[in-house]
Amino acid sequence: MLNNFKRLLPYLKGYKQYYIFVTIGIILTAIGTVATAHIIQPILDDIFIAKNHEALYIFPIFIFIIYFVKGIGRYITGYFTNAIGESVIMNLRNEMLNKILHFDLAHINSIRNGELMSRISGDIARVKFVVSDMLPELSRESVTVIGLIIYVFYQNPVLSFYALVILPITFYPLSILSKKMKDSSKISQERSADLMSRLSEIFNNIEIIKANSKETFELSQFKQDSLSLLDISLQSAKIYQFVSPMMEMYSSLSIALVIIFGGQAVIDGDMTVGNFFAFLTAIGLLFDPIKKISAIFNKMQDGISAIERIFQIINIQPEIISGDIKIDSINNIKFKNVCFSYGEITVLSNINFDIYRGETIALIGESGGGKSSILNLIIRFLDRTNGDLFINNIDISQIALPSLREQISFVSQRVYLFNDTVAKNVAYGDEVNPERVIEALKIADAFLFVEDMGGINSMILQFGNNLSGGQRQRISIARALYKKSSILILDEATSALDNNSEQRILENLKQYIKDKIVITVAHRLSTISRADKIAVFSKGKIVAFGKHEELIKYSNEYQNLYNSGLF
Repeated sequence: MLNNFKRLLPYLKGYKQYYIFVTIGIILTAIGTVATAHIIQPILDDIFIAKNHEALYIFPIFIFIIYFVKGIGRYITGYFTNAIGESVIMNLRNEMLNKILHFDLAHINSIRNGELMSRISGDIARVKFVVSDMLPELSRESVTVIGLIIYVFYQNPVLSFYALVILPITFYPLSILSKKMKDSSKISQERSADLMSRLSEIFNNIEIIKANSKETFELSQFKQDSLSLLDISLQSAKIYQFVSPMMEMYSSLSIALVIIFGGQAVIDGDMTVGNFFAFLTAIGLLFDPIKKISAIFNKMQDGISAIERIFQIINIQPEIISGDIKIDSINNIKFKNVCFSYGEITVLSNINFDIYRGETIALIGESGGGKSSILNLIIRFLDRTNGDLFINNIDISQIALPSLREQISFVSQRVYLFNDTVAKNVAYGDEVNPERVIEALKIADAFLFVEDMGGINSMILQFGNNLSGGQRQRISIARALYKKSSILILDEATSALDNNSEQRILENLKQYIKDKIVITVAHRLSTISRADKIAVFSKGKIVAFGKHEELIKYSNEYQNLYNSGLF
């Protein structure tokens, strides 16, 4: 457990003044609790037994002061520990998202979205509960226990021994319960992640669910996951709820011993009634924080499991490492015997071609032939297995990733839109320049329908649900054009457009792409025939390379694709 909390120590630094206030609050709370027990003796001896009328009006004032001090202490402790906890959780959440954003794309794609959402929301909430609530309460109750133990030994060391002799016996069963609680909490968090993943899939695939009338099926699957989570939650509750009765039993035994031996001392005249009840009150107050500490240790197991899951994410190191060289533009790309494999599966084999600024290259071929892998290598979503890949005659691995990707505008097969204005989607992450936004929309043949929507400040719904497939693609193309990068990559970027819309965009692009490298994956002859170079892919190899006029004459593979109607 300590090792897990040590991981949080770097996040707990920088709050020196807050810790001073927390310490003051804890001390005031402990003093107030001990004073609550101590004042019982003069109340009984000086007021009720001695029948002192003056004391009858004085001691209630002390009682008010004691509880006022205790209340102030709890308030100070609670506020400043929450301030520390909220700040720590904010920093931890930000670092976690930063880590996820810098994961290799292949690694992100291997983890369910619901799993990542569970880690960054559910697990963070559990850690917040530990840092903001459990740790402060543990500190406060621990100091209170120490103060009360000192007080009862001060009052009567012999009687204290009888009262506390059974306390160590509680530690063994509590340690067993804590271990079971931690195991149960870990499973509970995994089940919560499963449930979150299920919800994410339902919301992301709601259209196909409705189209196939599978609402009942999905609800049934969700109910099974919910039932599984319920079972483990009830198991955790069973373990946790066992702590309080167990501690009640031990405290009752201690109080019974105090009554036996303390009562005998009062009868023998060795203790006053006031001393006895002050001692008994202190013992009663002592077992309350001990019970709370026991419960806290069990509750904290949930947070410990969450800490482990969070640092599993934070400790992951990317395989694709950024270089140090910054570039201002990209003038050429060179593939030399480039190979790429997924484990034992060869995806690309001995790829060789060059492309220079002002040129357009079209990548064509059968599905799974390796075209998208070429794009991923250029963007460095993937790294080559063998061979050399140069940008501006520099090994691509030596170039700083942000600098490389800043020079690439990428329109993928899957369109990504945000629930924001058209302008902010087009200028994504950059300052919105209305003139540039409109220019990009016009080139992408999107300005007219955007005007019909209400202009560039009109809202796009989640996933672009208020747009057609073709409209979404044109907004995506406009975003790539707004970036004004050295390379424009179009991966089936016009697949949802009709021929007329595609032709208008291609005509509009002529001037824009004159000084850029354009790499396009397409199946339409109108797009392919305009390219300066065409690379024909088959089973991870380039089987033909040249212009349309050359390939249609001399390449059997190209002729077969042409005759088969694949473009």
